[in-house]
Amino acid sequence: MMARRTERRKRKNSSQKPISKAQELKKEADKFFNDKYRHELTRQSYKEHYKMFIDYCRRQYRCTTKDECSEHIQDYSNWLQSKGKSASTIHTYLAPVCIYHTVSMKDIDKPMRKVSETKRSRERENKYKRTDQQYDNDKYKKLVQFQERVGIRRSELKNIRLDALKQDESGYWCVEVLNGKGGKYQLQRILPDDLNFIRGYFVTPNSSERLFKEKDFSNNMDYHHLRALQAQRAYNYYYDLIHKEDGRIDDEAAEKLRNELKTRWKAYNKDKNGKVRNFPEKKTTGIYKLRGDNRQFALEHGLPVEYDKLCVMAVSIFHLSHWRLDTLTNYLLAI
Repeated sequence: MMARRTERRKRKNSSQKPISKAQELKKEADKFFNDKYRHELTRQSYKEHYKMFIDYCRRQYRCTTKDECSEHIQDYSNWLQSKGKSASTIHTYLAPVCIYHTVSMKDIDKPMRKVSETKRSRERENKYKRTDQQYDNDKYKKLVQFQERVGIRRSELKNIRLDALKQDESGYWCVEVLNGKGGKYQLQRILPDDLNFIRGYFVTPNSSERLFKEKDFSNNMDYHHLRALQAQRAYNYYYDLIHKEDGRIDDEAAEKLRNELKTRWKAYNKDKNGKVRNFPEKKTTGIYKLRGDNRQFALEHGLPVEYDKLCVMAVSIFHLSHWRLDTLTNYLLAI
């Protein structure tokens, strides 16, 4: 009797439905993203968006291998455009696809992201009518005032510790972020005028407890807007720092700031093998000019259309941890 049950169990197990091609492809991609990225949010985001690509390839072209899928990345971009997806959304969907298939995003025809077309949450009708959404609500005052002077991502705010006030490699006071975007370590510089205020948050420097509790957060608060406004404040600070009263550049102050950027770059901007990436010297001299729709947007809202590249790079590295100029427009044009 026992032998017959065992035999039936074996037949049942052997007749189970085999794993599908789509599942095989997704499983292979999951392993790639798990191995490549340490930060859980990054891994999950990339895996979810790549699965959408696999579903498209299976549905449209019956692809069964990674190589077959590689042939349809441009088709996928075209399809997303035909569905009315925004340039920013298309970029987000394509990023993990191009990374996994080692294809440069520059080689894919896609709409260019424009800040002038960004849908700003603070412009939505009735966005801040509820009291728990307002920046001046006493319930969230502690967090809002911190974010106004530091300007980090919401996920990073949640993990700030009471011992996070640190001096960086050049002696400036910063807020330490242990796990920033992509799981990266970063030191968020504090502007001199804000230092005494921020010190008041770190009165127990020997504690590793979190600075903010869950009750300090509102799910409807636009923390990213405060981050953008802080980036603008930082830009103005660096601009005044390296310019004389008559508007000319103070060469000594500019060179000092450039050397500080190089020191931070050497300390933290390394590839996966630990090699320091090349410092973009040319991107720290001259003027960064807005063009096209972004220029028109700036003119319509009374914002500058030209920015000092050295100051922009300082904001990117010391305050946003972006390490490049091409993502800054979204912050400089915040209103």
